[in-house]
Amino acid sequence: MQARVHQVVTFASEPFHGNPAFVLSLPRAVPEPVLSAVAAELREGVLAVLWSAEGGQTALRFFSPEGAHSGAGHATLAAAHVELAQRAGGETVAFVLADGTQRTAARDGDRIAVSWPLMPGVPVERRQDLGAALGREPIETLVAPFGYVGVYGNPVEVRELRPDMTAIARFDRGAIIATAPGDSSDIVIRVFAPKLGLPEDPVCGTAHRILAPYWAARLKRDDLHSRQLSARGGDLYCRIEDDGVMIGGQTRTFLQGVIELPDR
Repeated sequence: MQARVHQVVTFASEPFHGNPAFVLSLPRAVPEPVLSAVAAELREGVLAVLWSAEGGQTALRFFSPEGAHSGAGHATLAAAHVELAQRAGGETVAFVLADGTQRTAARDGDRIAVSWPLMPGVPVERRQDLGAALGREPIETLVAPFGYVGVYGNPVEVRELRPDMTAIARFDRGAIIATAPGDSSDIVIRVFAPKLGLPEDPVCGTAHRILAPYWAARLKRDDLHSRQLSARGGDLYCRIEDDGVMIGGQTRTFLQGVIELPDR
């Protein structure tokens, strides 16, 4: 079986920036071990996989080298980039996920935005131990299922953090998020997730499910521009809508080709 493969730069318009992700487009579903093997062969932490499902819908699944994966924001955006490019004039796409729910993506000018449920953080007093792990004590701390958040006063403080990855890995969440008001953007962010195999995440969409409602309330606006201060850097654009958030960014195909897969 032949399958198309694309590597897509997400949350950036130029190569070597943003967060790249591989997307595999299949003519039909194949066994999960094959897809995990593809992820391992590509050395991809989260591989997005597309195929045509019943009723003309598009199935979207995610795989790591270890097996099925719950998904990631950048991989979902990459899948939307590939699927919308294959639909001449298409403006929206609704993916069917493994649990039967849908994830919607739409063109938004020169960007693509994906709809996500909010994941609001709640205040928690962890300033001292987050400060010890990140190298500077935040002025406020939050917790959500995805991770802890340390809020700082300005972007320089976030940019100059020198985190202790061993200390960060001891926390009972997958990620530690540092954020502050921005200068050339509304907010800035860095995300450290050694437990998830990412000492520093190049660009993290999931963190904005936590940050978007926090900053929207604090800045009294529903549209936010976020700048990720990682080595690669990236820009995310968030818009609060009802009980969800549209998280968007620019995308660009970096690589495309064909993979030969076993029939079973």
